[in-house]
Amino acid sequence: MDLLTNRIVKATVSDLPLVMETFMACTAELKKQGINQWNYQYPEPTEVLKDIKDGTVFIIKNTKRVIACITLNQKQDVQYQNVDWQQKDAKVLVMHRLAVHPISQGEGFAKKMCKFAEKHALKLGLNSIRLDAFSDNPASNNLYLSLGYEVAAGICYYHDVKKPFYCYEKDLTVKTSNL
Repeated sequence: MDLLTNRIVKATVSDLPLVMETFMACTAELKKQGINQWNYQYPEPTEVLKDIKDGTVFIIKNTKRVIACITLNQKQDVQYQNVDWQQKDAKVLVMHRLAVHPISQGEGFAKKMCKFAEKHALKLGLNSIRLDAFSDNPASNNLYLSLGYEVAAGICYYHDVKKPFYCYEKDLTVKTSNL
């Protein structure tokens, strides 16, 4: 295994083409499985570029590709206001667009990115993580549940998709052995 694949780093502008290639490969794989979570217009390169410039996109890469990527910031979608979060007064980190290149799926990279997100949140003095996951994507929903994320009371809809996105949260003040 390439030594780079063990490191999570901030994406740079020069990483954008490889990040977008990972999103395109993931979109194709999802569609092949009948999961219409993303389309070829989302994630949008201009939005991803803005997040990279903001320093909120983190990646694992090797010499050929971005293996995994995630955006971590405090931007909560307006729909989150209608969700009944258990951690109402929490200082929140939000996970966006977690993706693992299909070539590397099933190797633990998604879990590694989630664990990084939790440590990153604590480093920033935040005590909760929020995210949403497409209801028709069993792999992502099972991942978050296995990592101790709880389903919040409320759903979101994105990208003209007819099925909802479930909302998840994790209280990072509760000590767990898997951090």
